[in-house]
Amino acid sequence: MTCNAILSSDSLRVPTLSAFALTAAALVWSYHTSLRQHGFDLPSVVLWAWERPEDLHFIDPQRTSVAFLAATASISANGSVWFQPRMQRLQLPATAAVLAVVRIASPPRHENVQTQALISGIREIAGLPNVRGVQIDFDARSSERNFYRALLRDVRMQTDKPIGVTALASWCIGDRWLDGEPIVEAVPMFFRMGRKESRDVTPESSVCRSSMGLSMDEPWPARRPAGIDRIYLFSPHAWTEGDYRAALRRIQDWK
Repeated sequence: MTCNAILSSDSLRVPTLSAFALTAAALVWSYHTSLRQHGFDLPSVVLWAWERPEDLHFIDPQRTSVAFLAATASISANGSVWFQPRMQRLQLPATAAVLAVVRIASPPRHENVQTQALISGIREIAGLPNVRGVQIDFDARSSERNFYRALLRDVRMQTDKPIGVTALASWCIGDRWLDGEPIVEAVPMFFRMGRKESRDVTPESSVCRSSMGLSMDEPWPARRPAGIDRIYLFSPHAWTEGDYRAALRRIQDWK
């Protein structure tokens, strides 16, 4: 997989390429960012920018960063891996901090995954200009956990960028199978939950205690858990300035 930076104003767009080629585009910032290896160097509010056009020029870069979907890695039944890079434009302030998100999708059953192809793709994305780290989004089934653990360890060994993951809330409360893995954080997603799952619980796993994922169209936990330093926000539609201001007010009022 080859990764080439293409400059284009203050927007980001990754065009369609072959399965083993990724061209990253439109990341223009005025300074070189430094990385803290023990964690993500990001503001306390992070907006998820999924696969849709997003104009986020209105955010305050001092208070807010962006976790953008950079690519989806699809695993086929025979274990081969294909990367679909981001197709939609993302517009940001010149000094906005960004986190590259890699979504992994897999069928219910598959053969041994071509792990090196997956690692290489994630490493290329981690190397995009001014990306401060990578967040892997993978709803791993119980049968895929050993594979996922090994992947996280291999990615950590092959990139100097911090690596984090999204997590089902159950992984952080009773399951805790991510404890001890080489990640800087696991973000428990307290939205789109099952009927028997409760939002009003405190994550038990140490790797899940610093951040939380919430949605603007669902209730939040009644109280903000102690120790939460970073809040990731999902919106079911493209972010607007009004939505963003409402999100900041909601966070301020959430005690």
